[in-house]
Amino acid sequence: MVDVNENPFDGTDAIFERKQPLKKDTFTPDTIFHRDEEIEFYINALQDVIVGHDPNNVFVYGPTGVGKTAVTKWVRDKLEEKAEAEDIPLTVVGPINCRNYRSAYALVNTLVNEFRDPENQLPESGYSTDSVFEFLYEEIEAVGGNVLIILDEIDNIPADARNDFLYELPRAEANENTPITDAKVGLIGISNDLKFVDVLEPKVKSTLGEREIKFGPYDATELRDILGYYADIAFREGVLGEDVVPLAAAFSAQERGDVRQGLRILEKAGEYARMEGADGVTEAHTRRATDTIETDELLDYFEHDLSSQQALTYLATTLALIEPKHEASTKRIYNLYSSIAESSGRRVKSERKIYEFLDQLSMQGLVRSAERNLGRKGGRKYIYEVTDDPTDIINAALQSSYSDAVPSNVNGILEHYLEDEATEFEAPDTTDDEQQNLWQFT
Repeated sequence: MVDVNENPFDGTDAIFERKQPLKKDTFTPDTIFHRDEEIEFYINALQDVIVGHDPNNVFVYGPTGVGKTAVTKWVRDKLEEKAEAEDIPLTVVGPINCRNYRSAYALVNTLVNEFRDPENQLPESGYSTDSVFEFLYEEIEAVGGNVLIILDEIDNIPADARNDFLYELPRAEANENTPITDAKVGLIGISNDLKFVDVLEPKVKSTLGEREIKFGPYDATELRDILGYYADIAFREGVLGEDVVPLAAAFSAQERGDVRQGLRILEKAGEYARMEGADGVTEAHTRRATDTIETDELLDYFEHDLSSQQALTYLATTLALIEPKHEASTKRIYNLYSSIAESSGRRVKSERKIYEFLDQLSMQGLVRSAERNLGRKGGRKYIYEVTDDPTDIINAALQSSYSDAVPSNVNGILEHYLEDEATEFEAPDTTDDEQQNLWQFT
């Protein structure tokens, strides 16, 4: 029983010294581990700026949490430091995270404002896309010299703008239709999607990939070094059990070789210890953290990484996958998407837009597709599957702001799916008005 007259908050933290290092996106480390080769490639690609040549375009790719952005920021800082010492004109913009922009207009608008003073910012609307591109070229020419633009999660640039944007921007100074005559433009694109370049037009591939740097996943030994570094900064002395960091490293290595996941495990384990009032973080706390980390990561996707339409499409794909006697085809996904959008009071987009949403989810590694030839019937169709456990996805959705879009009988269907007893259900025929719906929307 809680005594409402007592204040439950504690003014001290016996577990954490500084939690910020565990939130890796907001913390800049003093040491970069196990990326010597990638840094060497980076330095070689950008050396041309220092010795008087035009900047190269660089494409950096690899899975999440493997140091791409951290290394890029470190190399950027060293390049700016050297350019200033040698009196070389250099302006660096970014990294700008493309995940935050749903149109080419919004992204270019932000780039323009990166060059402008606060009192001369471009408004969020009111111009054509061509106009904001023209403003960007004018700003680049105005600063002159070497201009390096860094775009993080470049695979999130809208599908209808990728080819034009990624071809025109790096070649802007060579285009006689732009006002750029003296400035030299270089583009660094960072992508979590290893197949991103494959969907680009050939001319764009050659432009974007002048220099390619691949970051592979870390192994358990490398993760142990990295997580140990962050743990030493984040936790109070002596609170971590000797098995905590190795266990977090081993789990992360088995999953994706992802530092970010390992940091979340450490943070979660520490929070469990603090909630219990324990003197230290134990193996038991760490194992408990690994059990819940998948749902927590997916919850982050629902709440922070996905647009509302992407989230509904992701949920619909998961429901189609666990639905008995049905494949997760584009048509079935759209029917389910329409139902959950309507039931939760959200706008229903066209079927054509679903292809875009599925493509975006695929680029983020959340779904994948297989093409199926229909044989004598002619044509082809795509069958989708999710890359995470459907149980984790549904649990995350139920904890998210999209819980009102989850069918009320989802746990029953999921239970039969897990027990491989789904054949007891008869899937609904969407053309039969009299047939009872499988999913119950409230």
